[in-house]
Amino acid sequence: MPIAATELISRAADIVQDVANVRWTVAEWLRWANDAARETIIRRPAARSVTVVLTLLAGAKQGIPANGVELLDVTRNMGADGVTAGRIVRRVDRQLLDDQNPDWHAMRPAGKIKHYTFDERAPKTFYCYPPAVAGTKVEALFSELPPAIAASTDELDMGAEYINVLVHYMVFRAFSKDSEFANGAVAAAHYQAFADAVGINNETTTANSPNQNSV
Repeated sequence: MPIAATELISRAADIVQDVANVRWTVAEWLRWANDAARETIIRRPAARSVTVVLTLLAGAKQGIPANGVELLDVTRNMGADGVTAGRIVRRVDRQLLDDQNPDWHAMRPAGKIKHYTFDERAPKTFYCYPPAVAGTKVEALFSELPPAIAASTDELDMGAEYINVLVHYMVFRAFSKDSEFANGAVAAAHYQAFADAVGINNETTTANSPNQNSV
């Protein structure tokens, strides 16, 4: 269920004791809410994941839509109608394909994908094997950013379970503002709470990567 912008602003304003939004304006809170959403999804891609049918380009190199953040999985082939389910697609290590056939990128294109490879250094890109015939469809799971909220009457399209995470980041930004109300220690505490909640550490930043738990 989407989160009402007023819910985020009121919770943050309560914490900073500015319920009238005098020291920090509604416009600022809205910007920080959008920033909080982006930071959360970048750190934890599954915070807003979508499953869509992708129409592939000709060749091996493919990509997720422009509003996507990171590929999470390519699950199966789909029929030309985009509805009929087809053969599963398995993730493999690119080195395995490279070792077996260094010229696999130049293979004859096919209308059915068997495997895909992924590199966290290029999170919006993946390669399919065999290379695709233009128009081939697959079902993919990826994270994406929600539409930005611009007014207090808007709703942020993220799950309600992330309310506290978002509020911590918003309060961090409020207390980091260069003004007489800035408080570095309190800002740092809220950022740490945000970081702990989304799991910012070496073990969890790639927890949703397709390369985890490989076969």
